[in-house]
Amino acid sequence: MMKTFALLEQPQTGEVADLTFKRSSLFAAFMSRATQCAPVTADKIEAGLHLNRLLENGQVHFNTLEDGSFEAFYGPSSDATVQISTRIPFWSEKIVSRIRKSVRQSQGAICTLKLFDSQESIDVFVTDWSSCTAACAIAVHKYHWFTRRLTERPDTDNYFTGAYVRNPLTGDLMSVWVADWVKPDFGTGAVLVNPAHNKTDLEFARQVGLPIRFALSLDAQVDEHLMPTPPVLKAGFAIRTGWLDGRPATQVHNDTINVLLRKGSARLHEDKRIPGEVIARIEQTSPDRAELYWNPQYGTFQQDAAQGLPVRVDFSPSFQAAVTTVTHRPDHLQVDAAIQKKNIGVLAGLIFDLGGLEAFVPLTLLESVEYAGNRSEGDPAVDLALLVGEEPEKVLVIRKALIDQIDSFLNGCQKLLARLGENGALPPAQVTTALTQGDPVSAFRTFYQWQKQMVANDEVIDQSAYTSILSTFGLKSA
Repeated sequence: MMKTFALLEQPQTGEVADLTFKRSSLFAAFMSRATQCAPVTADKIEAGLHLNRLLENGQVHFNTLEDGSFEAFYGPSSDATVQISTRIPFWSEKIVSRIRKSVRQSQGAICTLKLFDSQESIDVFVTDWSSCTAACAIAVHKYHWFTRRLTERPDTDNYFTGAYVRNPLTGDLMSVWVADWVKPDFGTGAVLVNPAHNKTDLEFARQVGLPIRFALSLDAQVDEHLMPTPPVLKAGFAIRTGWLDGRPATQVHNDTINVLLRKGSARLHEDKRIPGEVIARIEQTSPDRAELYWNPQYGTFQQDAAQGLPVRVDFSPSFQAAVTTVTHRPDHLQVDAAIQKKNIGVLAGLIFDLGGLEAFVPLTLLESVEYAGNRSEGDPAVDLALLVGEEPEKVLVIRKALIDQIDSFLNGCQKLLARLGENGALPPAQVTTALTQGDPVSAFRTFYQWQKQMVANDEVIDQSAYTSILSTFGLKSA
């Protein structure tokens, strides 16, 4: 049996928004009838395990909210961004183009820093290398792969890990810190800490007691008595660097990257990212109401009570759709306009990061509805107009002419229902073909034209075929 998943989100207020949601609901029900698709959805356990996977790959971090609950924030990987902004199997170029416009880009280089007394290394992404000889530390986010391997992790957002990496420019050892301001969805989730030349780094250094060293000055001729006031940002001349001293900041940036590239310590990188979003809200609860168990220190979800706190979890519609797509591989995925306008790129990123390119399935993306008439929701003509008035991926404008056409069709139905019998006139085969392909618009147009011809004569109409088509459109035949 075929499977389908409809991602519906009830808008808050407004008649137009209500009709938009109703259009999505009617189309989802139609797809189940017409294509014999069984609705599927992932459960909380499946969702929790897939969130663990994103966490392991460094694509999720958690924030504490004022009410004591937590939220999980997802940022699509750079690989996902590159792929889904180029081509997505089964998805239209219009959707891919929309995703492409949301991509933010940062030019820089990824430098591999070897851990002291270890064979492992940590990659940092740096966009400005003009002052990196003065870097005194690196910082990673709380759920970075490196911190998840630590045997002891303080219950705090900012701490020294006890590890060091070597600065490839100077040979100095730089301490490795966990910092709550490091963004996991930017670069590698690890950054150089350069307090004299970055405002955020300067605040962090003063908070935890890191040294503030200078590698740039607005005046090329300085000594220990005339050092500038930090931070000096991407300007001035190199100082206390040795062979780079006196060169302007822009040249220092280029020369430094060239040195690291020749040494094999760095590689040029264009970081491309789609804006992320919150994919789960987590609230601690009593054991008897627990849906999952969550370890706030490591961020992982478990089914075992011994593994964490009892929690209730509200997963976002986009995350539910992605997990369902990857886990159950539905034959069809439906998304409504409310989701589209927020960030269709997040849904695409989640599917790619969880299942790769092969996990994508055909997508119907329903647009919004505009209607200024006085016929209320629930009116049979309005409901049918929502389903057959326009192709799903186009804005549906319900005008009087459309309502009049459907009123005429419904009146014709009443006339033909009085002429049903066995072995009567059959509707065109194109109607059934369009319905089984999930195309209510084309099916209705052909069916309506045939019905007008039948109303004009006295032929008996085949009861089984005719009522089956009405039922597929969601219309009662009695």
